[in-house]
Amino acid sequence: MFGLIKRYLPRGGYFSRLLMVIGVLIAVPLLVLPFCPEDAQYAPSFIAPSALLFALGIVTALPVWKARTKATAEWQAPLLRGSAPVMFAWTVSILAGAIPFVLSGQLNVLHALFESVSGWSTTGLTIMDVTNVPNIFLFHRAFMQYSGGLGFIIIIGIIVHGRQMATLYNAEGHPDGLMPNLKRTSRTIFFIYNSCLALGSILYVLFGMPPFDAICHAMSAISTAGFTTRAGSIGAFDSLPIELVTIALMLIGASNFAVLLLLVKRRFKRVLKTAEVRTMLVLLAIFVPLVALSLAAQSGLSVGQAIRHAAFSVVAMLSTTGYSAMDYAALPAFALGLLLPLMIIGGSTGSTGGGIKLLRAYILFRVTRDNFKKRLSPAHTVTVARYTRPQGDAPLDNELILDTVEFIAAFFGILVVGTLLLTLTAGCSLFDAMFAFMSAFVTVGLPNAITGPHSGAGTLIVEMVGMLLGRLEIFIVFIGAYSGIRALGGRLFKILKKTGGKT
Repeated sequence: MFGLIKRYLPRGGYFSRLLMVIGVLIAVPLLVLPFCPEDAQYAPSFIAPSALLFALGIVTALPVWKARTKATAEWQAPLLRGSAPVMFAWTVSILAGAIPFVLSGQLNVLHALFESVSGWSTTGLTIMDVTNVPNIFLFHRAFMQYSGGLGFIIIIGIIVHGRQMATLYNAEGHPDGLMPNLKRTSRTIFFIYNSCLALGSILYVLFGMPPFDAICHAMSAISTAGFTTRAGSIGAFDSLPIELVTIALMLIGASNFAVLLLLVKRRFKRVLKTAEVRTMLVLLAIFVPLVALSLAAQSGLSVGQAIRHAAFSVVAMLSTTGYSAMDYAALPAFALGLLLPLMIIGGSTGSTGGGIKLLRAYILFRVTRDNFKKRLSPAHTVTVARYTRPQGDAPLDNELILDTVEFIAAFFGILVVGTLLLTLTAGCSLFDAMFAFMSAFVTVGLPNAITGPHSGAGTLIVEMVGMLLGRLEIFIVFIGAYSGIRALGGRLFKILKKTGGKT
């Protein structure tokens, strides 16, 4: 199968490549059948969508079909050119990921779409009872998160490269190039990602987690997702070593891939100078003690237990993984209130984490601090603001500040609109609606009273939109929708023109 991909990928356009890659990804859960033969009855549910997508990819890559397609106009903005393939990949993957649930009778169509969106977007919200889910579907859920965290464009970039791949790479939310060309960058990211997955799985097994659970939890932790095979999440194992491994995987997943490459190269001084790493360390140093004090004072836990649960909870929220070592509903209101801003901030740019991202939070803090200092400084004082990226120092210019403010404004605007919509669709209180939508929008996936098998269609659709907006960082979704509507409008205009219709 991979030989066919290498043979046909160079021929077809990016849509053909994406179809074939997604087809292969949907078939990966079949690898668990030798170890779970009781799930062989569900094999056709995965084979059917996988074969269909792979066949469509091959057909659309044939010269006869390719000759009928036209390249995207070069005058379009890079993000506009890249948005269509990216949105196409995510749309197809969501539909394909839902099909096995429907064909097997595990879920109805709407619930299957919700589970698929939650998986690919690395959110981790679920409406399934994991205690009654066959292993092949538990693996399918975890693998969707793993693939969604890595990104389709990186997976394609491992095999092929081209001029437009850089545009697609940036459009999917990967701002940093780790190597001189995209193919080497994709392979480097893939190697780091899989090495962490393998190491995490091995450590889980060594500390007493069953191998199947170890692989599924490692995939979810490294992708900062949160799907679990146990009703009690990580807390079901009640193991400090397992929690420490999970914390390490969540921090790795919430870090920029460029920072991880510096760690591999043992350039620790450069890592500690990076703005996002410093921001993460400062937040951990502030919030872990505060949450621990709240737990010790209000929950009756010992100091050691309070620190243990506080460290896990803070990292789970900041990385937007959503794993739990204790019931979040049992947290004191003060401790839960401390965790909410961490959910909003989220992980690093280019990572699998959600939220507004550490770099934007840092820039907002720097702009606020610098403006305050400017008011206290003598007139005509000139300062040049800079910050440290993994690649080195960079100017904190007006364009970057404007982009940051624009994104944060859009983020909170969507949060308000989504919250209000949930109050209508779910008929719940404002706080419950805010918590539920935030859980979906920042891709943290915390369980809540609104989300479940009992949820209405409107509630699930609002949350699905929120999950996609959060994973693809808002603007790519709007630009992709605009691009698709404009392309459809152009096609309809041509049809009407040929048939003599009037516009």
